[in-house]
Amino acid sequence: MLQAASIAPVLSPFEPESNGVVSGEVTHQLEYTGTATSFSVTGLPRGLTLNTKTGLITGRPLVAGEYTIVFAAFNGTAKSASLTIPWTVEPLPEGTAGSYYALLDRHSWYNGGFGGSLQITVTLTGTYSGYITRGIHRTQISGVLDTVPGGTPAPAGSFLVPRRSPYDPLTVSFSLPVGGSSITGTLNEPEGDVIQLSGYKAAFSKTSPASAYVGQWNTALELPAELVGNDTYPQGAGWAIQSVSSTGTVAWISRLADGTANTFSTALGVDGQTAVHLMLYSYSGSVQGTLFFDSEDDVTEGSLGWVKGAVSSRSYSAGFPLHFLNANGGLYTPPASNEMIFGIPAGTNNARLIFSEGGLSSDFVQIFSIGARNVISIPSAGSAGNPYKIALSANFRTGIVSGSGTALDFILNEPQNSRPGTFSSLLIPGREQSVGHFLLPTSTSRTAPILSGKLIGEENTIEIN
Repeated sequence: MLQAASIAPVLSPFEPESNGVVSGEVTHQLEYTGTATSFSVTGLPRGLTLNTKTGLITGRPLVAGEYTIVFAAFNGTAKSASLTIPWTVEPLPEGTAGSYYALLDRHSWYNGGFGGSLQITVTLTGTYSGYITRGIHRTQISGVLDTVPGGTPAPAGSFLVPRRSPYDPLTVSFSLPVGGSSITGTLNEPEGDVIQLSGYKAAFSKTSPASAYVGQWNTALELPAELVGNDTYPQGAGWAIQSVSSTGTVAWISRLADGTANTFSTALGVDGQTAVHLMLYSYSGSVQGTLFFDSEDDVTEGSLGWVKGAVSSRSYSAGFPLHFLNANGGLYTPPASNEMIFGIPAGTNNARLIFSEGGLSSDFVQIFSIGARNVISIPSAGSAGNPYKIALSANFRTGIVSGSGTALDFILNEPQNSRPGTFSSLLIPGREQSVGHFLLPTSTSRTAPILSGKLIGEENTIEIN
């Protein structure tokens, strides 16, 4: 009589319920009759593992393809007949891999009202890594997408954001809709609060260049009309230079209306959008929003939310509430050596600077001249034509106009009370203006608070006798 151990086990045939998919979770238990003490396999897709003692298959496929998988079972003395299973593993939905940029809505508790951002890079194997910021916190994250054959529902992921004890972690869940151009999701607090996040995928690369967007874009950042004249808010305009490379990288140089300077880099989406999130003032403020580049009309537009908390500073030390700056500008091309900026005819007294708000005793206009080859000249400091003692310079390669006035707030017969200030603005295509701000102390004291006012530079169309 044969011993049971000498009778080979028999693996039960099975047909996979569906195709597999890269990054799709797999759990399957091999079934058999008889006695089996170990199992073997050949042809198993990379990313899947067979437990050779139990016959349990687990993991996530890493590479798409047509596979022929061969299993066998053993009982110590006898081997089963081979069980051959053909199986198709689908790739990630087209366009899923890449880098994604999303903004996190502002929330008073979970990000201090400063908003936040999520940046992840998804690989062809479905793994992702990156970081999430929420106010003062920045957390490195990594994980694996959940996918299903056919791409419906869309690839998705989730991860935990740890918090200091006794607070439970926050859960971030996101989805990458088929087509690979956007990301949507939520940040969930254990007690039920939900914060939305949304963004886009970086759309350009060396093999798919951002040809229509390449160049320098100059953008003004201005107060909405309803806040003009409200000294709670900086009354000047900020500006930003965005240099777009052929790979879709957007390098920012910006200066806000209170003089805060920033540089950072982001990426361009398929619709010409780019996300902005910057923490400011040693994590006591932020600017956040989306800017759009229109390659057909060569213009920029968007809205950026700006908020500042109380800080130790001469400039708006009490801070100011969240408000939304209007972003507008266009593609900037420096004038050639024989061209005049914005087509202004070379001449005398053909340009002006308009100063307003910002604690001035009264708004004023400073006339100056732009001659051939865009040479700037201004009346002598302290003369009747320049009582504000203004000096200015323009970099026509970048479009930045800057300067100062040692008597920027000139008070007739009170030279001791005239206040010095500085200014900065940017040439904005389409508007044919230089738009920016000036910074002026409220008194001649070295510790006096500093206010921001509006500065516009433009062609002077008023005849000067």
